[in-house]
Amino acid sequence: MPKNSLVKEMIEQICISLLLKQSKSDPSNRLALIILDNVVEVALKSYANIHGLLKKREVMPDEVFSSILRKVKDQNKIVNSEKNDIQKYHRIRNKLYHGTNLTEVKNDIIDEYVVLAKILLGRLYDFRASKLEWKKMVTCTKKNLI
Repeated sequence: MPKNSLVKEMIEQICISLLLKQSKSDPSNRLALIILDNVVEVALKSYANIHGLLKKREVMPDEVFSSILRKVKDQNKIVNSEKNDIQKYHRIRNKLYHGTNLTEVKNDIIDEYVVLAKILLGRLYDFRASKLEWKKMVTCTKKNLI
């Protein structure tokens, strides 16, 4: 586990999302997606803040997420397909969070967004873990939750 508390928090949230995905209850994947999107948004905004990517009043508040994504892509931290997928999942999350319909979130959406969140952790915060290490972190998170 890294010493950086921000990275630790993001790892724990990814682990909680993976635990929720294992559940058989209807809202689990919706909650997992909301948590994953929070990880992605915190990762991007914190990185932008640390590296001075956004100037005050440079963009409208509702455009910050897309603007940071573009700048991170311009720095070659993510490729265009990753940027597009992150935007797609962020829109789904917004629809879930702000909409009135309970959209079904399939397992593959969670799996794909987990991969993108891990990519951001690796490329923005230099944190990488093997599948075995992730499995151990998920198990540890589960123990801490119960």
